[in-house]
Amino acid sequence: MPAVKAIVAELPTTPLVRNWSLQDVDVGSPGDDEVLVELYASGICQSDILLGSLPSGAVGVEYPKIVGHEGAGVVQEVGKNVQSVAVGDPVVLSFSSCESCAQCEESHPAYCEDFKPRNYRGKLESTKMSSSGEKVWTEFFGQSSFSQLSVVNKTSIVNVKGLIHDLSELKLFAPLGCGFQTGMGAVQNVAQVTPKDVVLISGLGAVGMGAVMTAAIEQCKTIIAVDRVKSRLDSARKAGATHVINTSDPSFTNLDEAVRALVPGGVSIAIDATGAAEIIEQSMKATRKRGKMILVGVPPLDYFVHIRGTDILNSGRSVAGCLVGDCDSQVAIPQIIKWYREGKFPIDQCVQSFDAVEYEKALESFKNGETIKPVLVWKE
Repeated sequence: MPAVKAIVAELPTTPLVRNWSLQDVDVGSPGDDEVLVELYASGICQSDILLGSLPSGAVGVEYPKIVGHEGAGVVQEVGKNVQSVAVGDPVVLSFSSCESCAQCEESHPAYCEDFKPRNYRGKLESTKMSSSGEKVWTEFFGQSSFSQLSVVNKTSIVNVKGLIHDLSELKLFAPLGCGFQTGMGAVQNVAQVTPKDVVLISGLGAVGMGAVMTAAIEQCKTIIAVDRVKSRLDSARKAGATHVINTSDPSFTNLDEAVRALVPGGVSIAIDATGAAEIIEQSMKATRKRGKMILVGVPPLDYFVHIRGTDILNSGRSVAGCLVGDCDSQVAIPQIIKWYREGKFPIDQCVQSFDAVEYEKALESFKNGETIKPVLVWKE
């Protein structure tokens, strides 16, 4: 098989600072439970940046590796145990699960007992650096989609044959495997909102925007969107937010105060997609009695949520973690595509495409907030 281009993350020389480069890699054939996919597009997620720059050994991370966990492409080869797809099928890629533990059997694959090694660590098998022959860690989140070709675990594959109009739509639907799905699930599965809910959503990347769109679909009474970038707040209004709070506005001092100026009683649901400690703490204060605080954004690894036990006891508040929206991708991704067709989930307003070789430009646009969801295009 000819060498292909991939973005390879190598051991950081400085912790939490990316050491990525575009390299030629040799990709092997799929195993019995794997599929070879030609990638058309890959979304960039904050988790790619974090888990592609941690020190070696942290949460199982090893180098060199290929990250990328929001991919879409076309099946090229199928392992003998794979029944869900055939050669030529268009697919959207998501996270990997074992399918056999208690969580998987209870339809909560995002909490698979084997989640960390399957998704954060991946596998060291047939993919190699073309220049040196050194093996590369792959199957990041089961897929390692920052590559023109990738061997993908069968559990990461959602067959979208019959759901897309043409292959060009793979560029639009590539990000569904993590960010937008996570936001959707945070609202539907974890918060389990009703039309009576007053919802606070902080951080308007793909996760936050997916949460805003889903809260609007569920007809929540009030939807307050929070960010520091005005263009993102404008997009949130178009997607259904009833109120916005700009944390970069000179008049802004405190999220709790800003929220209670809009809803004096506080919010019933607070969803944090920032991972910023101050925003998390203020969001918790902004919840009313029996309110739910849902943590989606990844906070600093040494951050501890400060909760006084008696306050939780007396208020009935709860705090929940949210990993990939507690979604089953086989259900969630087709649902989002259906909503998009109905005009209810306008992901096209959030996605901007970049040629894969311009990944640094895409990352900069992501960092400064210009782009809500950058997508790397491997094949037009």
